[in-house]
Amino acid sequence: MGRLTGTVTKVDGAKSRVVSSGQTYLCDLRGRIFRRKNKRLAVGDLVGFTVINAPTDEKPVSDKPDLSAPVILPAVIEEIFPRRSALHRVRDFKRNQVICANVDQVFVVMAVLDPPYKRAFIDRLIVACERDGLETVVVFNKLDLAGPEYAEVVAEDAAVYHALGYQTHLVSAATGLGMSELAASFTGKISAVVGPSGAGKSTLLNELCPDQNLRTGEVSEADGRGRHTTTAAELIPLPAGGFVVDTPGLRGFGLWDLKPTEVAGGYRELAELSCKYRNCLHRAEPGCAALIAVESGEVDEERFESYRRLVEELLQDDQGRQTNRRR
Repeated sequence: MGRLTGTVTKVDGAKSRVVSSGQTYLCDLRGRIFRRKNKRLAVGDLVGFTVINAPTDEKPVSDKPDLSAPVILPAVIEEIFPRRSALHRVRDFKRNQVICANVDQVFVVMAVLDPPYKRAFIDRLIVACERDGLETVVVFNKLDLAGPEYAEVVAEDAAVYHALGYQTHLVSAATGLGMSELAASFTGKISAVVGPSGAGKSTLLNELCPDQNLRTGEVSEADGRGRHTTTAAELIPLPAGGFVVDTPGLRGFGLWDLKPTEVAGGYRELAELSCKYRNCLHRAEPGCAALIAVESGEVDEERFESYRRLVEELLQDDQGRQTNRRR
């Protein structure tokens, strides 16, 4: 059997699962790929691989990948093809991480309560998607936990993102509220689902893909944070067509690869403004177009505050690096 082409569906340490023509292979990665080209695999990567010992009981080839097909051992990945898209994050003292590759859209999932969402974290994830050229869908989950007044607040927050052109969904996996509309947004595309632990990502996907039986967890009573139930990103086929990447819960998302002057590019309402200052950081500059837009209500005040906090974070980080270089 010659070299085959397939899609990485899961990376687990030194091994990865690759689907090709309806069969699943457990693959090693050639050491030279990592050492010489400094590449690491990500879920969604298209790869070229070789089966070392061809199976003796091959099943009929299927045009649709079947992740439940028996694992075939062994195989070796020889090549990682160029990515058409990738969502990545920068991590302190660790190698930058590609969360998933070759996806069309990213669903940012937040719980209304248990744990409560923070709009600044939603904005941070949106900035990452804008940076990587990926379409963003904002999902507010567990709406069944919200009382009438709080549900109105959530709807107002969702309206802010909808007005900016982002697709938004208010859903409850427990009651089925909004699930049919959410399912339609996944159909026929390769999507990724990201968000903090406890937001209910795996529960939502279990409703969309009932045969997968993904692990779910509860929020810790000690710190109010969700427990990680998805430990590694995994590409899952959708019954109605398309695929989705279930990712581990996030408790932070580094954007230190951005310059402070680049942050506004991740905020559509700020990127569209014509400011009289070149590379304006929209902090306290007299006559700044962004400050005027916030005062007039054209730009949402809470979004603007999350922008300013991110800029300050990057400025402090840059100052710290300069101090360390002088030492």
